[in-house]
Amino acid sequence: MSMPYRNGNIVWNATAWTGEMIRFLKVNFQTMTNQQLSRALDLRLTVTRNKLSELGLKRMELEYWCDDQVKFLKDNYKAMGDVAMMEIFKACWPKQKGWKRSAVHKKRKQLGLFRTPKEIHKIASRNSSKGGRSYTIDKNSSSKNMHPRWIAQQLAWRNKDLQTAILKHPEMISAGRSLIKLKRVIKQKQKNATGKV
Repeated sequence: MSMPYRNGNIVWNATAWTGEMIRFLKVNFQTMTNQQLSRALDLRLTVTRNKLSELGLKRMELEYWCDDQVKFLKDNYKAMGDVAMMEIFKACWPKQKGWKRSAVHKKRKQLGLFRTPKEIHKIASRNSSKGGRSYTIDKNSSSKNMHPRWIAQQLAWRNKDLQTAILKHPEMISAGRSLIKLKRVIKQKQKNATGKV
């Protein structure tokens, strides 16, 4: 293998890329991970990544935040939670990979957009009021509403056949509901007695 040159000088620790190595990357980069490619070529992972980038070999196109998205985030982060903003981003700026709450949270942190405790409390209060996000989640909560299927799961954990059998007997569901309520009362009394909240 010939030594790589830069500005007429030998670069001792640089990789001398051959046409065969480059062809290997072009043929295999879609089906192999960067780690697999680097092992196959007996190279460091960063060397392989840099060459793939240099050759424009991308498995996916990164989707960057546009000015309108950043402006919306800056204008609304004090009044809206990250999940609510994420849903607006989904509707107004759909992207191939989709939106996640963590993407909104991460961008806020990068821009130094932090909420005060008062702003957080206001968002949380609105979400927990009737019709709010937390209220709806709470209203549909299986553990709070003790839906029959959830009770069967609690009584016969990881046993689908037994869960199906329990669901056929309303009296078992009723007894299970009473048992779970009793356990919760006992647990709460224990907490009160020890002073733990």
